[in-house]
Amino acid sequence: MNIFKILYKQSPMDFYTYTSDNETIIRSTNNTKGYKFDTHFDEENISKIWEEIKLHKRTSTIIIFLLFLALLYGILFPNYNLFVNNYWYINTLIILVIMFIFYQAITFICTKLFEKKLEKLFGKYEIVKFQTSDIIDEKYYKLFKSELLKSLILIFIIVLGCALISPFEVTKDMIVNKKYKDAINFTTIGSKIFPIAQEWYSLRGYAKFQIGEYQDAIKDYDKAYKLGADGFNIMNFDNKIYIKYHLGEYKSAIEDFNKEIAHADSGYEKDSFLWDKAQFLYNIKHYEEALLIYTDLIERAENDRVFLLKDRLYLERAEVYKQLNMKDLAQQDLINSGSWTQSEDPQNPIPQPVLLINEI
Repeated sequence: MNIFKILYKQSPMDFYTYTSDNETIIRSTNNTKGYKFDTHFDEENISKIWEEIKLHKRTSTIIIFLLFLALLYGILFPNYNLFVNNYWYINTLIILVIMFIFYQAITFICTKLFEKKLEKLFGKYEIVKFQTSDIIDEKYYKLFKSELLKSLILIFIIVLGCALISPFEVTKDMIVNKKYKDAINFTTIGSKIFPIAQEWYSLRGYAKFQIGEYQDAIKDYDKAYKLGADGFNIMNFDNKIYIKYHLGEYKSAIEDFNKEIAHADSGYEKDSFLWDKAQFLYNIKHYEEALLIYTDLIERAENDRVFLLKDRLYLERAEVYKQLNMKDLAQQDLINSGSWTQSEDPQNPIPQPVLLINEI
């Protein structure tokens, strides 16, 4: 069994066959039917038909590709939230139907144009079912193998390039070498090509912070956070909070926390935001508010919140008690924290906000 000959019979290069009555059947460009002519086409006429097939195939492919790009950048990317909401499957189905209708319409038009050209060149034809011939045209068989090889080489190069060269790692190298302007330009181009990749905005936000473009950095981190695949892209949210902490925009940062807490998808997500908010309140010296959250989290850790680290919460609340000059309660929490006092630095158990470039 020759796999290449099997593939050739399904390819556009196998586009004609002769009947026992010396008739010629040409395959349609949409591969659904054949056009039977009552004459035997010579090599020159076969070559003319092949040129027409290439023209119509390429035209339809280019138009379909351009419409796909228009759909991608005009509808899908600007409205990505349609595909992460509760009715994403309905929106996806609508988009697929639209794509199918466009594809069929373009294919139909190009097929009709091809039929008109055939009729103009060779006269009337009869529509029949196209049957591949057992006779292989060596000229077009070689062309098929050549095109197949080119396609495989191109796919290999693309896969190898993606495996060896990550654009995000290239950007990180620019940032490490303090080429912040280059990193901003590179990520801006990347965000235009593939605007739903949150890494572009996250890395650009980091670079913009380094050159003092703080408000633009906040916008980039906010965009990156919203593009998080699971809706809980915590690093980008924390980086946005860090910049507001750095700028002294405490009220705005607390509003961000409250918004995420109110719209949390799960108890785990809500508790994580509450914990981060408690640490933030501690760092801006709002100790009474931080104490309320820590106490609430510890109560839930005692009950059904098994993912809350109770000992760690005791250790952090002890620091809050110290700042409020409640030494006895602080000492009791240190005792309750158990082994955490052995492994953590008692001078700074509550971390300050910090700008991150990688998830920890």
